[in-house]
Formats: sequence, structure tokens, C-alpha cells
Amino acid sequence: MAVGNGHLPHLATLNESPSEVARLIELIRERRGFDLSSYKRGSLTRSIERRAGARKAPSLEQYRAIVEQDDKELDALLSEITVAYSTFFRDRELFEVLRHRVLPEIVSRREQETPRRIRAWSAACAGGEEAYSLAILLYEALDGRLDRFDVKLFATDVDGASLAKARAGRYTKEDLGELDPQVIERFFTGKGTFTVREFLRSFVRFGTHNVFTDPPISRLDLITCRNVLIYLQKEAQIQTLRYLCYGLAPGGCLVLGKSEKLRAEFEAAFEPVSEKWRVYRKIEGLPR
Repeated sequence: MAVGNGHLPHLATLNESPSEVARLIELIRERRGFDLSSYKRGSLTRSIERRAGARKAPSLEQYRAIVEQDDKELDALLSEITVAYSTFFRDRELFEVLRHRVLPEIVSRREQETPRRIRAWSAACAGGEEAYSLAILLYEALDGRLDRFDVKLFATDVDGASLAKARAGRYTKEDLGELDPQVIERFFTGKGTFTVREFLRSFVRFGTHNVFTDPPISRLDLITCRNVLIYLQKEAQIQTLRYLCYGLAPGGCLVLGKSEKLRAEFEAAFEPVSEKWRVYRKIEGLPR
């Protein structure tokens, strides 16, 4: 199997070493407090294969020895497993749904209340690109008048390196991708390296959170949790969706990844806003 820049056929034997995979899972739990036991074993094994290949380990046992002695490799493996990848406005059509259908409804509903609060959560936020994309939409939905509302956008992940990048809010031109130059000018400073402007960062709160084991943030108007469920086994999917459902206020919206689907156990609690982009509005309490 091709791994990294070369072919390492010996890594095919990793599938025959379940005990070593279990030891790596336990090692990550002990040192980083992250429980991977609910992850699909095939996804875990492929991630381990890639890191073992990158370190040229001839066996899974020897790769585990490397991880035990090298905290940086431990973090690299955890990042590989949790797929710390995102882009600004990834899936633009989805963000148009949020811009034109979801956020105006949230603003209109909260505008009738005292105090006026808006709460959103970007779960598994990676390097912060999605969180800042949502922040831009929220800022625009309020016409830049943040004084009208108490706005908080929570952005969480389990990967420390990803959170450090997100908190810094610094991105290369390549990171910004195909962002409109006017958007870059309005919301970023710098050249070569671009930093999110302070007025946008002011209402974004980054923190460590494991979406399927830690208690959820509550009373939320919007949750994005994209491309997480696909890596989880059935029971972990159900537990994660239960947490997310609990975290949403009535009328709040949940956004899943395009290749994910709301499980049947939760269909009665939601109505679709966009089935194509997996946007669902909460209409009921927690499913039984």
C-alpha cells in the first residue's frame, strides 16, 4: 500500500495487530485524555498506517515505541486521526443557505427577546477556518452592529495544534483560498500572512472539547458539526447526536457534513431546512 512518498508493503500487517492498535488507543487516552474507542477501527488503522509509514516504522509494535518516547509524534498521530482539515467557506452553497435562510431567521427571532442573545458553536473546528467563516456571516447578518446583540461563537476541537492556529487567527494566502479580495480587505490585515481583524475575533471563543464525550454547550441557535459522525461507530453517533440535540435551543439549526445523515432515531426532533446540505431545525425535545 502506498503511504507517504513510498511503498511500504510491510504495513499491510498492521491489520493483523489489533492489540497494538488497542495499546495506542490507551496511550492516547492516558496522555491526552482523548478516548478513541468509539472510532471506526478501519479509520484508526489507516491513520496509524500513514503515520507509521511517515516514520518508516517496520512494524506497529516499533511505531508504538516511537509514540511512547516522542510526544510530538503522539500529537501528530492524534491530528492524523481527528482529520484537522478545513477551508474558508468550504461548500459555498451551504454557506449561502446559512446566509439567506438560517441566520436571518435566528436574528429575527432573537431580536424580539430581552436580552438579545445569539449563540453558535463550530464543533471540531480544526484550524478555525469554518469558525471565522461563520463569524463573517454573523457579522454581516447584524450589519456590523455587534452592540445590538450579545453574540458568542464557540469553536472547539480536541487537537491542540489546530486550536493554537485558530486562536492566532493567522493564515497564508493559500489558506484563504478563493476568498473574495473585498472580504479579505474587510476582515483580515497584512500581506503574505493575513490576520483576522480584532472586531471579528472579539466574539469567537476557542476551547478544547470532545464532541462525543464532553457535555455539550447549551441554548445554542446554530451548531455545525461536519464530517465527525462518519468516523464514529453507531453508538457513538447516537450519543453525539443526543448531545448536539440537547445543546440546541428550540428552533436552533444543526449542520452535518454533506456525506452524513441524521439518524432515524432523531428524525422526529428535527425538520429539514436543506436536505442536500444536511441542515436541520430542531422542533422537538430529546428523542427517547
